[in-house]
Amino acid sequence: MTPGNTKAGNPSPYTFRDIDAAIAHLEAVLDKEGASSLFSRAYWRERILQASSTTGLAPKQRQRLHRLLERIETF
Repeated sequence: MTPGNTKAGNPSPYTFRDIDAAIAHLEAVLDKEGASSLFSRAYWRERILQASSTTGLAPKQRQRLHRLLERIETF
């Protein structure tokens, strides 16, 4: 993990090498648990924003994260 990998105050614990796995995990959890998650919408939003602040994201990765943000707004 790269220290100082930040954007808009959301430090990212991810790198371009492991972000796909992180996005896949977020997609799987939010698809399965959605609104019934034990964690709040604010928690998932922060996790997505952290992933979004990862340096070197490809456009497709940004699109996937944007869709996740839209999805949690429907919880």
